[in-house]
Amino acid sequence: MDGLPSPLHRLSGLLGILAGVALVGAIVTMTAAGTITRLAMALYLLAAVLLALYVAPRIEEIGELLSSRTARQGSTVAAFTAAVLGVLVLINILGSRYSQQLDITTARQFTLSDQTTKIIEQVDQQIQITAFFTEDDFTQGAVDLLSRYARRSQHISLEVIDPLRQRAAAEQAGIRSIPTTIFTMGAQSQQSSGLSEQDFTSALLKLTRPVRKKVYFLTGHNERDPEGFDQDSYSGVADALRRENYEVEKLSLVGEREVAADAAVVVIAAPRSPLLDFETKALRDYVDGGGALLIVTDPRSEGSLNAVLEGWGVSLRDDLVVDPGRFVPPDLALIIPAPEFGHRISSSLPATTVLSLARSLDVDNNLPSDLEVRPLLRTSDRAWGETKITEQAVEFNEGEDHRGPLVVAVAISRRDPVPSFAGGQPPPTPTPLLEGSTPEPKGRLVVLGDSDFVTNGLLRQVPTNLDLLVNSVNWLAEEEDLISIRATPASIAPVILSNQQSVLVFFTTVVFVPAGVLLLGFVIWWQRR
Repeated sequence: MDGLPSPLHRLSGLLGILAGVALVGAIVTMTAAGTITRLAMALYLLAAVLLALYVAPRIEEIGELLSSRTARQGSTVAAFTAAVLGVLVLINILGSRYSQQLDITTARQFTLSDQTTKIIEQVDQQIQITAFFTEDDFTQGAVDLLSRYARRSQHISLEVIDPLRQRAAAEQAGIRSIPTTIFTMGAQSQQSSGLSEQDFTSALLKLTRPVRKKVYFLTGHNERDPEGFDQDSYSGVADALRRENYEVEKLSLVGEREVAADAAVVVIAAPRSPLLDFETKALRDYVDGGGALLIVTDPRSEGSLNAVLEGWGVSLRDDLVVDPGRFVPPDLALIIPAPEFGHRISSSLPATTVLSLARSLDVDNNLPSDLEVRPLLRTSDRAWGETKITEQAVEFNEGEDHRGPLVVAVAISRRDPVPSFAGGQPPPTPTPLLEGSTPEPKGRLVVLGDSDFVTNGLLRQVPTNLDLLVNSVNWLAEEEDLISIRATPASIAPVILSNQQSVLVFFTTVVFVPAGVLLLGFVIWWQRR
């Protein structure tokens, strides 16, 4: 009978549902693959065929519906909806092709550090990163991190292999533990068992710079121990230097009585007993001969270090720096000095470097022409150097204490002196330098008026303190391109506020906001009264 619906008409409802399912499947498949795969295209075609079979027996119904007044009024809404969907589809397409990330975390957890970016940009050979990770949430963050390395340079490619599913590939690569990441450049390779940016960047650095310079720590005077793991030792510093591709060793001048010939940098870390005369002479001969010396000291240090510094335009003051203008409450001796941006070391420091129990440095105002002394850290104007350290009362005494601002860290370099000629004789024509270059320094020193700031204990609280010391070593070792702000371990870092910031937070949260709420309530009550 003509009034009965056809079999196709009776099945059209089911066909419409199947068309929707096929369309959703195509979209999900394309999104997961990041491109239009053959399966996605087949699902799109199936959805189109099913939709056509759904519409075919309903042509007359659709025509009557479209000619109705309700349909005409709804056409505007449909057109607007289609336009919005079109814009969303366009945004999705552009986003998939030109993806950008915005990192709004305080610790910049999803952004490569300055140091990593510098090292990646210097890569000029093809590097293959092979990550042997199992498919779990534990390693997903590391995969995302390595993907940022690969996106940053066209010379870096990434492959992730599940060693449980691809055992042959893991055995061929010699994988003994999971997770393991292998960085390969030509015939050379470096492995990393860690999953942090520090681990990956260290492996990349060692791969691209096979020559390792040596950093020696002076021993024999109860200095900070680079191999000790207690709160007051420097094992964290030694680990950081090894990540920067340095070899770290101890140096005793009692036997050899001269600095090792392969020393790139010698560190004197807060000796507690005086240096002997022959040790002082060996260190002076070393730096006068073009060596590099890092002196880290504090008010409790001994060691006759001023004898080592003699002739270099800087001396150590016997005081304790307190700074009411920039300190971590409630300790006035836990100061936050401001970096001076006139030097490579300090221009790449983070905003907060915390010093604990620092001493000030006296910079000679009449420096010889061959000597350059650059302050790295300076206190506020309200600071002073307390000379009566043993007394309980801490207050400024005119004529006894040193008035701020005070220098607490300096970098010193010596160059060939500029000769003077008498009698009107013209100077000889100098050997031309390359454009933008300067004479090579003859000897470099960095003096830091605090040794506590990079102990194992304080580094756990303020890991960014490490940048000052490691940047200093890089400058001394003439590895200036490594000077940067480094990645810090992912952890819950404390928020360090200066005294002014603490006062501002207090008045904002305890006074201004509650007062504003009370004032608003009073105004509303007054209007309704």
